[in-house]
Amino acid sequence: MAMTARSFITRGLVISGAVAATLPLRAHAAIVFQVSFNDPGSLYSPYYSRIRSNLLSAGNEWASHFSSSYSASVQVQLGFADIATADGASVTNSYVGMSGGFSTYEQGAAYEIRTGIDPNGSAPDVRITIGRNGYLQNELWFDPYPNRQSAAVPLNRTDARSVFLHELGHAFAFNGWRNGQTGALPGGYQSTFDAWVTTETFQGQPQLFFTGNSASSLYGGPVPLTFGNYSHFGNLEPRPGSTLIQDLMNGLSFYRGSRYHVSPLDLAILADTGFPTISNGAGIGAAGAPIVAAAPLAQAVAEPSTSVLAMGGLFALMWIRKRAKDREGDRSFNRPQQRPCEP
Repeated sequence: MAMTARSFITRGLVISGAVAATLPLRAHAAIVFQVSFNDPGSLYSPYYSRIRSNLLSAGNEWASHFSSSYSASVQVQLGFADIATADGASVTNSYVGMSGGFSTYEQGAAYEIRTGIDPNGSAPDVRITIGRNGYLQNELWFDPYPNRQSAAVPLNRTDARSVFLHELGHAFAFNGWRNGQTGALPGGYQSTFDAWVTTETFQGQPQLFFTGNSASSLYGGPVPLTFGNYSHFGNLEPRPGSTLIQDLMNGLSFYRGSRYHVSPLDLAILADTGFPTISNGAGIGAAGAPIVAAAPLAQAVAEPSTSVLAMGGLFALMWIRKRAKDREGDRSFNRPQQRPCEP
């Protein structure tokens, strides 16, 4: 997919971090994350080092759960914009075949990790944008030693590493083209996440569920997706899924003073989309691991905006924002590109 705008990448600031996992009967594969900055004038350069270290640590946590036989270099470009929190997604997508009569596309970063083939060459694979009007400066907390995670997250700040974990989850699988309320697709195409989404009825209104085998087995049934913001899961009562609000990929709330981690349910959903994970949902469930892997909750803080339903960036604040039907883009949690790449 062609890039829609010229990238301004700060020279000399491409940094990489790697994690390698050796698995039985598999080749030694390394997932390397490279970080660059789209920041004309280097206005936010004082934050580069802290962003880089926390992002690489988040990427390595995800990669520790991957089981691809291929090595891959995932290029993540960070930018800054006038948004309330943060957003992120793969830059492109890759055709993987027909499913249910629909052309089906995988997130570009996932395709590269799964196959070892970079679908967009030297261009960035993932873009993450951070709000620059106070969110970066006054809300995010950057762990000085993110690989240790021994320091306490301040009760009045959101853990930036958790934010990056969440946005990478969108880049790997949690993304699609369905209408967040009705579940309707815009055409004859879908994402690998969309392929498992069905629409039921709750109190006379539509309710979307993720029905992948691994995730459903682990959760005990179809996983309720966030109403209006369906590339996440969990809802406030009385809608189903209130127990999922603590999960990394929930779409309702984040809590200041808390750390979040990749959960077995997150991995089960990745496995259902075809992403190579070390264990599928059933295996994780059988091992007795908790479905939700989040730190103890601190106080939730409401986000002033009420224009859309989203979780902006992640867990340091709580907000509920009503979402306009089938918006072109979600500025808190990135929606995928509007048209898929051609097969």
